[in-house]
Amino acid sequence: MKKSTIAIITTILLVVIVGGVFAARQFFSTPAEDTTTQKKKVEEPVNVIPVSERPYLQIIPETDGRNITIQVISLKKPADSVDFELEYQAGELLQGVFGTMSLTSLPASDTQLMGSCSAGGKCSYHENVQGGTLLTRYTGAENYALKSDWKYIDNTAGEKEISSKDAKFQLSSDDISTNRYLVIFNDAGYPDGLEGTLNSEIYSLTSSSPLKGSAELTIRAHEDGSTAIMGYDGESWKRFEGSVDGKAITAQVDLMELYVAVR
Repeated sequence: MKKSTIAIITTILLVVIVGGVFAARQFFSTPAEDTTTQKKKVEEPVNVIPVSERPYLQIIPETDGRNITIQVISLKKPADSVDFELEYQAGELLQGVFGTMSLTSLPASDTQLMGSCSAGGKCSYHENVQGGTLLTRYTGAENYALKSDWKYIDNTAGEKEISSKDAKFQLSSDDISTNRYLVIFNDAGYPDGLEGTLNSEIYSLTSSSPLKGSAELTIRAHEDGSTAIMGYDGESWKRFEGSVDGKAITAQVDLMELYVAVR
């Protein structure tokens, strides 16, 4: 009995001593620096800079219907690079592509697959792409960020009437029926040389094949008093006189890559 009692007491003392040493080491030790913590990236609020200072962009559907190209054509506010997040609805799922482009030489572009590929090279493609939003964040002497809507049109049926995501851009044309893939983008900015005062959203129209022909176009403006629709063909602006009904202006236009209503 004496030996058993001594063994129990000895075990208890060892547990107390070991526990005390461990607690003391924890108490007096200096916590190690957490090297995994990264500085959180500061993100600028979107759409703060004036429209007159924003870049001219394009979202272009490729002929295969699987890839999409984001392009920065011109800058009014200098930037060294841009990060982009192109989100879109594909069926019932929200998908997205992401990337970074250097802006040291313009135009700058990046083509992204609307789908995914395995390491073995097998690819799956997103179906029923409808469009979504484009977020761009510019890094330079003064950082800024922009976000706007875009609509993807798979014109399998040869439709002759198309509209923007906000429904304020309505275009009807027999000539558009032969363009398989189209994008209507509420553009961030517009090229230099615009005559008149901007009175609407800026609408970029791109296609997987060249835009040719004419159309009837209606744009719903911000305010009453629009005098014309201005179109941009990639080199210069052209003025199209139209009829006005409240905030809406309708004109016969050439098929071009960019349109706005002006006062």
